[in-house]
This record gives sequence, structure tokens and C-alpha cells, in this order.
Amino acid sequence: MSTGPTIGLALGSGGARGLAHAGVLQALEETGIRPDFVAGTSMGSIVGGLYAQDPSPDRVWQRLLAYVENPEFASYWTPFVPRDEQEGREPGNRLSGVFDFMQRKLIAVKTVTRPYQLDADRLRGPLTNLFGPVDFADLEIPFAAVALDLIAGEKVIFDTGPVVEGVYASSAIPGIFPSLEAGGRVMCDGGGPFRVPVDACREQGADLVIAVDIPAFEDTHLGTGMDMILRSNTVARQRLNDFVLAGADFVIRPDVTDYHWADFANGAVARERGYLAGKAAVGELRDLLRWRNSLAYRARRATRRLLRLETD
Repeated sequence: MSTGPTIGLALGSGGARGLAHAGVLQALEETGIRPDFVAGTSMGSIVGGLYAQDPSPDRVWQRLLAYVENPEFASYWTPFVPRDEQEGREPGNRLSGVFDFMQRKLIAVKTVTRPYQLDADRLRGPLTNLFGPVDFADLEIPFAAVALDLIAGEKVIFDTGPVVEGVYASSAIPGIFPSLEAGGRVMCDGGGPFRVPVDACREQGADLVIAVDIPAFEDTHLGTGMDMILRSNTVARQRLNDFVLAGADFVIRPDVTDYHWADFANGAVARERGYLAGKAAVGELRDLLRWRNSLAYRARRATRRLLRLETD
């Protein structure tokens, strides 16, 4: 009896845009493609962890909705979403526009005067309610959450112990939430250098990695030196991400760049964009899976292995 390749699904970071992962999962499920391993970074770790716990895209989405539509959760992110400039100039909105402006200025001041802006419980509490007291060993699909060790500059893979600990570390945005400190490490959101955890899937044993890349670029007004510094950093991270994605076998990119990374109010639209991207990709993905499961491909791999052994 023939068996297909071991499939790893790498879900990238992206904030609210990362809710597109739920739509991609729905498209893959409808096609009959279910991963053997899942790895996620930041929002990808939240969606991936839920899917690994209960591999039903519909139930994953319902749980995500309850998570992001909680009024307290939404209040954390509202100040980060820029208001429309024209809307802010309208007389009826001027006062709220001034308030938003002051909030953003306060965020900027806090960022450079303290290590974080929100207590750990603001993130850990909702995650605990979302996942419950579950360990990685209890999940239906093997799963890894990827974080960054700020001290060593290395990737940290969480695949044992409480799921909430790993997902918290993977989602703790630097400067917003406290890092997770343990074993001499200071661990935070891995979305900078490890935006799409392709390597983590390989390390779990995946033969074929499907990467879901949530684009980081958005329209930027380069009006200040800080705007230019941030844009330069975004370009650098994108170049690194392109290098990482070259190691994936298949990449799905939902079109969500017209939504702000902190705008969770557009979660349903992001999910729909993810679904459309997934459906558009399934034909080519099926062809790839068919080829990887063919006798011709297996013969080629066996020949290459033999040649490597002879040259060693």
C-alpha cells in the first residue's frame, strides 16, 4: 500500500491578517488535504494550535471569532489602527480623531520608556480561555509554536509542555507584551526572523512543506525618519522571509495587505481572502502531491540518495 509524503503546514505571523489562515484551512479541508504536522508563528501559532487541538476548520473559526471579538481583547488593538485621514477631518469626528492621535503618541512614548505596554495576563488570560489546560502531547496533530530568543538570537521551538506557554511566547510582540523568560532565555514573538516556520516543519519530519505567508507590506507614507527606518526594517525582514520561503515546497499568499495588522474587525474578510487563496492553489497543490506520490518521483529520490552515498 503506497503512502503519500508527510505534509507539514507552516502558518506565518501577521496579526489580524493572520486570520486568513482559517480560510486556507477550510480550503485544504474541502480538498481532502490534511497536514501531518503543523507549525506556527505568532497568529499562526494561535490558529495552528487550535487546528492541532481540534482539526475542524469550522470549529477553529468559531473559537477564533470568540477570541478576537471579545471587547476587552479588541480594546488592546484599536489604538494601533490608523484612522482614515479624511474621516478624522470631518467635524463630527474631530474630537475622536484628537483622542486617537493622543493615544498613538502615548504608545510611542511608552515604547521608548518601558519594556512593555500591557501586562502578560492581557495575553495569557485570553489564550488560557481559548486553549484550556492542554499539553502539546494531548493534541490530535503534532504541533510546534516558534518564538525568538532575544539573547541568543535563535529560534525556539515549543513542542512539549503546556500549549499556552508556547503560544504565548510565540505571540508576545516585543514592546507590547512581556517576553517569556525561562532557562536563561528571553523569548518573544518570532515573527521577525522566523515569520513562516518552514524549518520547524522540516525538523518535525515533514517531506513536503506547505507555507502560508501573510504579506507584511502595506502602503506607507514616508513622512518622517522613523517611517523610513520602519520601512527599511520591513524590507529587510521581507528579504529574509523570501529566503526562508525558498525552502518550502508550496507557498500560499492570501491577499490581505489592504487591512491593518491590528484591525481585527475585518477578521471575516481576512478569512474569506484566505479561503480564496487556498481554493486558487489547490489544483497546483494536488498536482504536486500526485507527483510526490508517484513511482517516478520515488525512483528519482532513490537514485539521488544512491549517488550521494557513492560520492561520500
